[in-house]
Formats: sequence, C-alpha cells, structure tokens
Amino acid sequence: MRLQDKVAVVTGSSRGLGAAIARAFAREGCKVAVTYSKNEGAAHELAKDIGAALVMPLDVRDRGMIRAVYEKTVAVYGRLDILVNNAGVNRTNDFDKQTDAEWSEVIDVNLTGVFRCCQEVLPFIADKGRIINIGSLSGQYGGPRTPSYACAKAALMALTHNLARFLGPRGICVNCLSPGVIGGEFTEKTMSPAVRETALSLMLLKRFATYEEMTGAAVYLASDESSYMTAQTVSVNGGAWV
Repeated sequence: MRLQDKVAVVTGSSRGLGAAIARAFAREGCKVAVTYSKNEGAAHELAKDIGAALVMPLDVRDRGMIRAVYEKTVAVYGRLDILVNNAGVNRTNDFDKQTDAEWSEVIDVNLTGVFRCCQEVLPFIADKGRIINIGSLSGQYGGPRTPSYACAKAALMALTHNLARFLGPRGICVNCLSPGVIGGEFTEKTMSPAVRETALSLMLLKRFATYEEMTGAAVYLASDESSYMTAQTVSVNGGAWV
C-alpha cells in the first residue's frame, strides 16, 4: 500500500472530491481525519465506510477550529503526514454582477482559508510530509461566470510556490492538484446547456471527469513516489484548452 501508516487531514471531505480523495487514501493504507462544514451525516457515513476514527467539524475561516483538528489528529494517531486543502465554495455570477459579499466569501474560504490551514499545520506536520492544495482549471484559464473563484484558485498556485520554498528545508513537498470540470450535481446546477457545450468542445476527451479520476494524482502527490516533486501544479483536465 502506497500510504501505509500515513496520517492525513482532508478538509471538506464529507462529499465530492474530498470524499473521493479520503476513500482513495484509505484504500492505500492511510488513516484519514474526516472534516466537514455542514454535512455531518455524510461525514460520519464516509468515516464508517473507510474505518476513520476521527470526524470533526471544520470552518477554514476559524483558526481555533483548524488548530483543534490538527491537535486531535495528532493526539489520536500520533502524527500528521499529509494535509489536503480541499474545502471550498463558489458563487457563480457574471463579472459585472459579482457582489462584494460573494467575492469576499469565496476569497476568504478558497484562498485565505488555505493560508490559515497551512500556517496552523506547521507545528504539527511531520518533516518530509505532503501538502496538496486543490486548485482548478478556472484558476489557470479563467472560468466563465466565476471571477472570484478563478482569482482565488490562480492565487493558490502562487501560495503553493511560496510555501514550497519555505518548507523545502524540512523536506515537505507542497503541490497543487488542478482538476478540470468534474461532472455531477454541482456541474448540472451551475452550467447552462450553452456553457456545458462550449466547455466540452474545448476538451480533447470530450467529456467531464469523475471524482475518482482525480484520486490517482492525489495519491501520487501524497506518496513517497513524489518525493522530488514540489512547487508544481498538476493538471488533470482531459486536455482542456490545448
């Protein structure tokens, strides 16, 4: 198993990509601390499925909650090797209609929240550990109707570079996993038929991804196989915008 005896915190792991990553890590022998913002029931169901001993609420805007997650993880498992910054929100709107409140919320969760989680993990994460920041195709190319989200994810790549430089002496690898468009309920709700058609036309594989298709890259970035890889953005996007 590629993550045998490792311990990971995955933020926003009650559903979607976070849940898929938690499941993939557990299959590889990793002990996962499951966190949730609102979906407590789904988080406990996931924990039961993967045999996780820890399920904790987490709002990445609250440093006290962040520290509590790390403290309890180390208290229960004895160590912390991997942090996956997956928690996020999106407020879709055209650029001229995006409100200050929408902008502030998205930046605070998707960018500043990652900054907080990374700062607070420094006393807890093991040397030669891994930090994986979940980016987005929108951050690389600017997604339609997502000005705040695209800007937050673009800045996240710069944060990844800066943190990788800072943590290099400790042997901690910091990378960004940038998914393309993932199909499912969220995509159906936020994409009009016209936008959906345009998005598919720009992908070499002509289809949206599944959550499970993102997990191979996540496991690789968390494993010893990526021990000489840091400050990188790994795009898994079906050949979008080539």
